[in-house]
Amino acid sequence: MERIPTYKMVRELPPGVRVVETINGIDIYNMNVFQNIMSWNQHNLDVPAFEYNGTQITYGQLPGEVEKYAKGFDKLGARKDSIITLSLPVSCEYYLSLFAFANLGVISNNVNFLFLRNNLARYTLEKCSDTLIILDVYLPLIADQLKDSKIKNIILTSLDDYLPEDKKNMYADLNLMPKKVREYLQDPIKMAKAMGEMAKLRHINFIHMREILKEGNDPNRKIVFPEVDINKDSIYSYTSGTTAAPKCIVFKEKAPNAIIEMHNGLDLQEYVGDRSLVVIPASHATGMFYAVDLQMAKGKTLVLQSIYNKKTFASDLKTLRINHSLAAGSFYVESATNDDVKPEDLINFTRACTGGEPVTKANVLMVDDWLHRGGSKTRMAIGGGAGEVGSSAITSYELNPETKTNETGFPIPGVYVKIVDPKTGQEVKKGERGIIHISSAAAADRYLDNPEATADYFYTDEKGIRWGILGDIAVQNPDGSYSMLGRASDSYEDENGVIHYLFDIEYSLSPEDPISEWEISAFKAGSNKTDVVAQVVLKREYVGKESSLVSSICQKYDLDGVKFYPEFENSEVTGKRDYQLLLHDYEGYYSPIDEEHFIMKNYSEDGTVEAFLVDQSSINTKPKKLIKEN
Repeated sequence: MERIPTYKMVRELPPGVRVVETINGIDIYNMNVFQNIMSWNQHNLDVPAFEYNGTQITYGQLPGEVEKYAKGFDKLGARKDSIITLSLPVSCEYYLSLFAFANLGVISNNVNFLFLRNNLARYTLEKCSDTLIILDVYLPLIADQLKDSKIKNIILTSLDDYLPEDKKNMYADLNLMPKKVREYLQDPIKMAKAMGEMAKLRHINFIHMREILKEGNDPNRKIVFPEVDINKDSIYSYTSGTTAAPKCIVFKEKAPNAIIEMHNGLDLQEYVGDRSLVVIPASHATGMFYAVDLQMAKGKTLVLQSIYNKKTFASDLKTLRINHSLAAGSFYVESATNDDVKPEDLINFTRACTGGEPVTKANVLMVDDWLHRGGSKTRMAIGGGAGEVGSSAITSYELNPETKTNETGFPIPGVYVKIVDPKTGQEVKKGERGIIHISSAAAADRYLDNPEATADYFYTDEKGIRWGILGDIAVQNPDGSYSMLGRASDSYEDENGVIHYLFDIEYSLSPEDPISEWEISAFKAGSNKTDVVAQVVLKREYVGKESSLVSSICQKYDLDGVKFYPEFENSEVTGKRDYQLLLHDYEGYYSPIDEEHFIMKNYSEDGTVEAFLVDQSSINTKPKKLIKEN
């Protein structure tokens, strides 16, 4: 059968659909996001929309499945502008619920479980949400908070739901769970306490999603969906919390629609029916808008991966015959560093997408080499742009595939970009650095109940264009593309008032160096001194040779110390490198003193430094002698 390029898809608009708003040149129709997705797939009804460990739901079956969910939620009392909280991994239930909410006009409150566990009241009570949909395994971890909550309904889902009979209980191994969840579930004292707390929860109506669907399967139950209002609140999402406390981002119904319209007609060398591996849950705007809504509007099959696991990413790409995936850069780097590939392993993989964190040129070249060795003819595609401005506002789609490395790329249609001097507020010339401002047709409306943060982030210029101020330093390249270099906060000011950006050192990493991944951090080392150190994961062949590498790394990059890690811990919230952990990892940095000794330093928040003398042969062991303490 002839493969249809996604840019040649034929759209069929439902009766009465028309353009009701134009933003940055992008036409927005009076459809909700599910109607938009289906308008592109009327000729793809036999194509699987979801695949979950062998279970498939086709685009032809999708409207009926969504209606079952909508009827069940309607029976429960969900109405237009109701706020329902979802705390789920990548799963069929998540996306079918979201599409049902779109049809019902319900506001989806999408919370990463670790946020919810940290403060249940903040993410439910303060959002006026009394219904929670949650993975059953997560429930014990919030039991102690539920007794005083205002939650009335808890709808439980299971990783077994939608599994074929022969694969039931395949997720019974708790070692597959995220680390923090696993540690709790394997603690008998904590679990016993949680069971006791749950036994007291008389005020909560516990329902399994199967009961919701039982109502939805009633042929006598009819439902009339409200008229679509593209300017109503539709989605609550949250900033990642990598640099500060998470803020609730409000998207109107037009935002996910705009993402789809902004990609209309772009030839991305993709085809209807391509298999797209989903690893980022919809609790992140990028996971919802880009990894799900956009890919489905392109007629792709979403292959659902319920649990983040960068260690199996390479084998998943192979065994699941994946054509496309959006994953954190660390997934690709981990695979390129540790997975030997055969020439046929990645032959199906035609679009390797990442975004959200700058990737060094050395790492891009390493990943590209890994892709090539695995038989893939693609190169790493990088995107950038915070969730507030609509996710992946700048992409490397249009860069020359033969010469691109870690440039972020060009704005997609509907996106305007400018680089602004942080001190003068004036737009800088091409080639000069500044804070990146983005105007996007898919931008969020505001931060919920936070007008100060909204005013700090968004502004409208004299031409009526609405801009968002990202916290990133960027530059426009000679070819007109942009490179997002790193967080503005990823810097320090020396005693002369000069700002030094740490990402400059990170970007200078050579492909020939023994370093697979690294992060550069700056720690106070006294009242007016700053030490710049490297946090390093070595390439596999250099592991065990740490002692011989400290001096060369410090000298080449003019560093005050090096610390080696077997791997970087990923944030279980974002799937990205846990920057907050590294930012506060103060102990165990080595710097050369002579041919036989290192100084091992322990830093602190207040600038106090402990320094120890260490034999080079005993690196990573307990230091022998305290030689200095500031």
